[in-house]
Amino acid sequence: RSRKRSDLNCDILEGHISATLCHMANASYRVGRTLAFDMKEESFGTDSEANRFLSRTYMAPFTVASAV
Repeated sequence: RSRKRSDLNCDILEGHISATLCHMANASYRVGRTLAFDMKEESFGTDSEANRFLSRTYMAPFTVASAV
């Protein structure tokens, strides 16, 4: 809340990677198999069943832009 980096418990990238690991484990559990994750693209490659867990469908007008 203070917007000070010194108040954070860890680096922002470290927090992102930690959260991503949890989301990857959840996706793997839900599809019932081992998944291969492309760290550079931040996706499961061509696995459309697993990739659907990377985002959600938002109700208008509460949408997130595809390109930020």
